[in-house]
This record gives sequence, structure tokens and C-alpha cells, in this order.
Amino acid sequence: MVKILSKELDEFPTLKKEIKEKKKVVSLQYVDDETANLIEDELTIDANVIEDLNPSISRLAGFDPTAIDFIRRCDTEEQAKEIIDFLEQKGDVDSIEAKKLRNQLTAKGLRSFGPKKEKGHYFNQQD
Repeated sequence: MVKILSKELDEFPTLKKEIKEKKKVVSLQYVDDETANLIEDELTIDANVIEDLNPSISRLAGFDPTAIDFIRRCDTEEQAKEIIDFLEQKGDVDSIEAKKLRNQLTAKGLRSFGPKKEKGHYFNQQD
């Protein structure tokens, strides 16, 4: 089971058990056989999609982006300044680190932090 969901699913122990055991439990007492078969097929397709995503998801489990990860997603220096200000206000970076980031941004530019990370960057990486 994906570790990210583990704590969130603690409130739903039966669902957590079903996911962990990869067991599909759906009461089909109110539908005919044809509809029941369609539901089962959809559940199987959904399970296959989840299985296909698992390598990408587990590779990211526990990943905590840094200030630089957020800055590398910016298109402009103004956006990067806003990110630094926000992270400092939130307490994710202290004032000393924020000052270093601002100085680097001013002196060396936005791409001195690395190339831009586009949408889907982490999912498109090869192991």
C-alpha cells in the first residue's frame, strides 16, 4: 500500500485492509448479473491503473521539496521572490537561508538554482 495514504486511511480500517490486501468488496445485491459484471470489469481496470502508477508513486514516497525545488518551477525572478517570502513567512526557511536565496537570485539569476522543472517533472524521471 502507498505509505502516503496509510495515515489518512486509519479512520477507515476496513477500506485500509481491502486496499492492503488488494481485495475488492462491493455489495452487488441490488443489481443484475450484467451490471455486476460491468462493475467488476471497471474495478479491475481501476486496480490495473493503480498498479501501473505504483512505481512512480513509491519513488516519491517521503519526498519533501526544498525551497530550491519550488524556485526551479518559477518562470520569473518575481515569482521566485514571492516563493522565498512565502516560505520564510511560513517558517520553512529561516531568515538567514532566505537572505542567501535572495542574494543568489539577485546576483546570479533564476536559473542559477538549476534548470526549470516543468509540470510532471518527477513522474517523467527514469529510475
